[in-house]
Amino acid sequence: MASSRVYLPFDSWEPTEFPTILAIGDSWFWYPRNNVLQALVDHPRLKDPYRFIQLLGYNGAKLEQYVFGRYARDLEKHLSAGFRTAYSAIMISGAGNDAVDYKLALARDCSTIADPSACLDQTKLDAFIGKLMAAMGALVQRITLAYGGESARPDIFIHCYDYPMPDGRGFKLADLKITGPWLKPAMVSRKVDKTLAFRAQVCRALIDHIAKAYQDFAASQSRVYCIDSRGCLRNEKYRKDWDNELHPSMAGFKQVVDECWIPVLAEHGYAK
Repeated sequence: MASSRVYLPFDSWEPTEFPTILAIGDSWFWYPRNNVLQALVDHPRLKDPYRFIQLLGYNGAKLEQYVFGRYARDLEKHLSAGFRTAYSAIMISGAGNDAVDYKLALARDCSTIADPSACLDQTKLDAFIGKLMAAMGALVQRITLAYGGESARPDIFIHCYDYPMPDGRGFKLADLKITGPWLKPAMVSRKVDKTLAFRAQVCRALIDHIAKAYQDFAASQSRVYCIDSRGCLRNEKYRKDWDNELHPSMAGFKQVVDECWIPVLAEHGYAK
């Protein structure tokens, strides 16, 4: 297998290792030690020309920040004439931090709600999904304009998440908690039933709404493809599959890439 590398925004490209994929994303691309991109470039079925990836964004980034906020300058740089011709595909990751910012679109008081899906406030959910898809649309439009049209720009891959367990685990290094949890505090503040299985179903409903929005968006665009990883990780062994509430373990990310990403990339010529 050829060598591989995920370049960070401040890295310089090696002369013989130019990236051919531009990845714009949050923690599923950035999570330390293991993430989607690392699992992807190490996968034996990924074709060798695509094992070098340029990464933009950062942990905690929201989708709108890639085009309107603090990460927009990096994006403009890589969409400029000196960079954009290097890329054969563009990958976009985002929605998790946006959802946390909206407190998962939960109703203000869920204490009397017996149906997990009914814990989502429809008005808040519509506002969240609307803002999310406006940002995604603006990002894809910006990329398309930079390349001079849909037929000239690279393929774009967006992705859904899998169903998390809101068990209160945050991101830790050794015994030091760095950040999180993200889901359980929202559940507690909105008085959601304390049963983990019930709360997991609330998260499942939210992930399904995001996935439908992404799939509908991809279907409405030329050469935008949605990678759906829902149901890939098994909740009965979630502590093996998930490092914490939002991020799979190394084994989990490898499974998501192997079962969900590689088949889609193979359909479009990026994997064997």
